[in-house]
Amino acid sequence: MGYTRTMSRRRRRPTLREPEGIDAVLERAGDNRFAKRPVPIPTQTWARAVGLRIADRAKPLMLERGVLTVRVSSSVWASELSMLSASVISRLRNAGIEVTELRFRVAPIEAPQHPPERRVSRVVPPPLPLPYELEAALARVEDRELREALRYSASHSLAWQLHTRPRRR
Repeated sequence: MGYTRTMSRRRRRPTLREPEGIDAVLERAGDNRFAKRPVPIPTQTWARAVGLRIADRAKPLMLERGVLTVRVSSSVWASELSMLSASVISRLRNAGIEVTELRFRVAPIEAPQHPPERRVSRVVPPPLPLPYELEAALARVEDRELREALRYSASHSLAWQLHTRPRRR
């Protein structure tokens, strides 16, 4: 009786022309390379797609047939993210991840390892006078109520922009 023994060939790593940065190696390897179930989206890609604040409170669980299941810390976050799902899906697709739908599961999430971002200012600045060009444009708005709402919003927005602009030293 004869049998043939098949030997599997070892996969060779591609030869690099120059050293690869540690960031690239870690991104390729993934954060949870030793986890029981691999993370469907690399953590850095997820954070870039949704922003750090959302990434701290929502974690991708699995990606199957274009449906990304996301664990969120509360039903409020699930509701907020469901309203933002078109934008999140678009950003993930731009990052090369084939997502067509988001689903949410409410479950505890570990607290972020970094401290929450602090707001620089809690003082509401007074509204600023509008530039002449903007006043002239508003004068052409026929609806008085709309014109006043736009004037109010613009003057407050300009005040916030000036108030939150980084100060030069």
